[in-house]
Amino acid sequence: MILGIIHHPVEGLGRIKEIIEEKDDVKEIRAEELTGRETADSIILMGGPMGVYEHDKYPFMEKEFEIIRRTPKVLGICLGSQLLSYALGGQVTPGSFGEEKGIMKIRTVSYLKNLGDIHVFQWHGDTFTLPEGADLLAYSDKYFQAFLKGGKLGLQFHIEVDAKMVKSWIETYGGDEEILQQVKEHEEELFQTAKRIVKWWSDL
Repeated sequence: MILGIIHHPVEGLGRIKEIIEEKDDVKEIRAEELTGRETADSIILMGGPMGVYEHDKYPFMEKEFEIIRRTPKVLGICLGSQLLSYALGGQVTPGSFGEEKGIMKIRTVSYLKNLGDIHVFQWHGDTFTLPEGADLLAYSDKYFQAFLKGGKLGLQFHIEVDAKMVKSWIETYGGDEEILQQVKEHEEELFQTAKRIVKWWSDL
């Protein structure tokens, strides 16, 4: 069983759930409902508007750190990747080079290098450092984009989105409608990339 941890109602598992449920069961839980005693074969940590450096304001993050450390397989998306980095000894800070938002191209290396340069959807202002012993898997002109340590994969970008989800983000958080048009133009490409990454992580 895979446990999906949600930090905001509009930032659910999206297309990740669609991909995972082809061969596994997913149980979703809101982060604030965590007891800290949860166990699962794998966990997926989704995005949210809070910062990891604000963990004193969000007590559930301490529970997440504990769950991350004891769970052998973890997939962290955006905020989830930052929680993963911090739990494994990395640091999370506001990005020195400003936000990344919309469709952007990133470069993959190491275990993901077969993907080449890929288009991904970004919506973040914070960034992480690599935990000790982690492998860098992707980067943009500004920030690290993906890392792996053991069976724990952090992705700064959003592989879960489709146009409907991004529309709800713009309505909730504000944002340029041009971003939505970008997603519509790249929607199938984004989904194919998501399937390749999720399958690779699932097989680790």
